[in-house]
Amino acid sequence: MTAVRFASEYELQKVVQRCHNILWERHGFDPAQAFDEFSKLLFVKLYDEVTMAGARTLIRHHESPKYFASRVRWLFDEANTTPGFDHIFSDEILNVDDIAIYEVFRQLQNYSLLETTSQVQGADVKGTVYENIIGNTFRGELGQFFTHRSIVEFMVRFIGVHEHQIVYDPSCGSGGFLIMCARIIREQIQQKQPELSQRDIDQRLREYSQRCLIGTEINERTARVAKLNLLMHGLDYSNIFTVNALKIDESRDERLRTVLRDGTLDVVFANPPFAGYEKDPEVLSKFELGQNGYGNVSSITREVLFIERIIQVLRNGGIAGIVIPQGILTNRNLARVRDYIKRHAQILAVIELPDWAFIPSGTSVRGSLLFIRKLEQVPDNYVVFMKRVENIGFTSTGRPTDENDFPRTIEEFQQQDARYLVPVAEIEDRFDAKFYIPEHRSIIALFQSNPKHKLVKLSDIGTFYTEKVNPHLKPNEYIDLIETSCVNPETLTITPKRILGRDSNYTSLRRTRVGDILISRRRAYRGAIVVVPPELDGALAIPEFSVLRLRSEYDPDYIAEILRSPQFLQLMTIYSTGEMSGRIAEKDLRRLQIPLPQNHRHLGTILREHRQRIAELKRQIAAHEQEIAQLCSSVIEGIV
Repeated sequence: MTAVRFASEYELQKVVQRCHNILWERHGFDPAQAFDEFSKLLFVKLYDEVTMAGARTLIRHHESPKYFASRVRWLFDEANTTPGFDHIFSDEILNVDDIAIYEVFRQLQNYSLLETTSQVQGADVKGTVYENIIGNTFRGELGQFFTHRSIVEFMVRFIGVHEHQIVYDPSCGSGGFLIMCARIIREQIQQKQPELSQRDIDQRLREYSQRCLIGTEINERTARVAKLNLLMHGLDYSNIFTVNALKIDESRDERLRTVLRDGTLDVVFANPPFAGYEKDPEVLSKFELGQNGYGNVSSITREVLFIERIIQVLRNGGIAGIVIPQGILTNRNLARVRDYIKRHAQILAVIELPDWAFIPSGTSVRGSLLFIRKLEQVPDNYVVFMKRVENIGFTSTGRPTDENDFPRTIEEFQQQDARYLVPVAEIEDRFDAKFYIPEHRSIIALFQSNPKHKLVKLSDIGTFYTEKVNPHLKPNEYIDLIETSCVNPETLTITPKRILGRDSNYTSLRRTRVGDILISRRRAYRGAIVVVPPELDGALAIPEFSVLRLRSEYDPDYIAEILRSPQFLQLMTIYSTGEMSGRIAEKDLRRLQIPLPQNHRHLGTILREHRQRIAELKRQIAAHEQEIAQLCSSVIEGIV
């Protein structure tokens, strides 16, 4: 029987799912356990195809599960001691019974992994599906998530790798960046030397991966996944090391310390872990960013140290592409991180991704792509390419789509499209692209100068009242609690929650008074900005709200309407920071300006009349809709 290649990703996915079902039904494995055991069996099949054309993993006529499984177990042990296959599952055993092994190979034996190559639909099908299995298994575990292939491809093509460059991924995960580099090198070889055979190209890529592709991964299981993933793609995996990239100097592996010497690498791609703090004084003392301004070590998020580590290992002129949480680019308390980057590297580009870009990977962290070139002498005057992309080749649910801004963005960067160029001198603090794109700069300009009306800061027309109340001090008293969900931006009404003080999830609430303006700082685009009515005088708002108490000479309805205007909501959104949903800091809110015409109180009266008229029209609409429903019911019931 001749094994054939998988015709498509869909066909391979169906077979993979059947194999997973077999392992689950036989052993009740959780997804991670099933993945581990299935990976071992794939490893055996691939080894047999390479060494014996798959002959030893064919189930013979009338062969018993016990006899066949014993041969597979022997092959697994043999592979683990064979150069080119060793050091992936060392000291591991197959933790599945004979029937499970037999049934899985019954599903696989008609197909060849080696024949399933890049000839199928222009992609390495076995590698693609294996990456999908990886992503589905480890999604969001321990703050690590696997970068979508569309983003990986964009980053590698944006930088443009070459066959002689040494590429490093300090938190390589499943090896996606390294594999994408090899894929692009394959394209380059095929274009330059179309006469080369597939066998010659494969051998050249194996040599390239052995010479130029390096990855480190702190998690042993994930490092094993990366090795097998590279093997599935026909690449050498000997430069995948199980080690903490922040502790390379502590490793006893001399080869590791040699290949990752500071100041030697050409290109770094990274999606650093977005979870956890580094508190080890030994580690922190080795990094400038691991210390505070007084020289004392402190704790800091690990992605910050990864940024410094990346810059350390790059040679002068070396380039890095980094997936970075939005907070690194915007948060005030991380300004020194941005200063470190500007002092040690030229910022080539900042590409802001849609807020949902990493949701299919299991996290709601908002991210951007930072591209930098390490330079010993960073120039004072250069331009930075800054753009926000909306379409990235997949949807918020992870489904592929043809809508993709990435190819055009690469062209715009290569051509240095003036629409997206920002002089570095103008980048004083924030690095986020949305703050500098032209349409946002025009919004900011609207509130920095006005040809007709005076502009006033919000802090100049009132106080941001902060009378704090701890409801737990009076646990048996009822309170009117105002959460963000209690404010309806459509009707501009507040429906508070009536609860006992002891039932509050908050120990610090803000007292409100009639006429105060409540401003929700989170997800500013919703426009949850309302004036406190008389019946809610004394209600308590959660800290997510800023409470603006105007001076008596200012009209609250006029001010609230300006704050709810599309332009001001967009302004608040531009100034919002943070890695998750984004919020504007009260310090920034206080400084924002609004136009204040001399007749603003008269305008407030007009605006109130409009709101009252809208409310009356809504009541009339509701009454008419009720009459329509009653008439239809009467007809249906035969009354009229």
